[in-house]
Amino acid sequence: MTAEAPKTPSSEADYTLMYLPSGRRLAYQDYGCPDGFPVFYCHGTPSCRLEAGFADDAARKMGFRLIATDRPGFGRSDFQPGRRFLDWPHDIAALADHLNINAFGLAGHSGAGPHLFACGAKVDPARLKFIGALGPWGPIATADIRSNLNWLDRAFARLAHHLPWLMRAGFAPMGWAARHAPRLFLNILKRSVSEADRRALEDENLSRRFRAMQHEAFRHGSRGAGHEAHLAYSDWGFDIASVRVPVHIWLGDEDIFVTRAMGQHMEATIPNVDFHWAKGAGHLNIEDWHHIFAACRTNIP
Repeated sequence: MTAEAPKTPSSEADYTLMYLPSGRRLAYQDYGCPDGFPVFYCHGTPSCRLEAGFADDAARKMGFRLIATDRPGFGRSDFQPGRRFLDWPHDIAALADHLNINAFGLAGHSGAGPHLFACGAKVDPARLKFIGALGPWGPIATADIRSNLNWLDRAFARLAHHLPWLMRAGFAPMGWAARHAPRLFLNILKRSVSEADRRALEDENLSRRFRAMQHEAFRHGSRGAGHEAHLAYSDWGFDIASVRVPVHIWLGDEDIFVTRAMGQHMEATIPNVDFHWAKGAGHLNIEDWHHIFAACRTNIP
């Protein structure tokens, strides 16, 4: 994979804070085409708004304004105790209202999956027009999905069920490494991903963005990541069969995080899904954003 240089904002502080009705702060940052059709970008787990830089070029070419958010406990957004996936549609709707946006799309990668699908199930389809997803995490809905997870995800899934406090604590050293030893963090990651992703991470532009993204993700520590991961390995509180808007998914057939069994379940369960297997691609195949946004263009009224 040859990664294009992602957009670099003027600084990590190039963001805006919105105060939600509860007083909690939600951070967001603009990418893409400033006057394009608005698309709220949801990052992975753990990650932050800077991740949208990987999709910036594709969004510009396809005429989308990307509004990237930090979810609660990540980046500059406040932690939300007791948060559920079904709380996220309220945050997105509140941000859209704040920006005077009526109709919009959603896009995201990896751990964005549950948040995208929760919005697809709960946000009025008259307002939410489409979802575009790159390698989205799906529910651990069957024994086959569970047995096909990589060893670390299987361990987290067991801990989430039996010892959730220990699973959350497992993110503390990850957060320390991302903040204080970013190259070590990246080197450890390289040893645990597919060959396709290892090649992607060798690209200096991509790896530089990735280090900055993880550094910012753990600005408030690991509490946000640990809580969200616990949600991801647990019952989501809704069924992906209840998604009511068009969904465009690209998933690499060499993705070791979102496995083939998980992908097949999403393909078979989400109504009105446009599902594509990316041959020879891993979890970080950011070039597919061009295909995803091109497909999403067909859903703009």
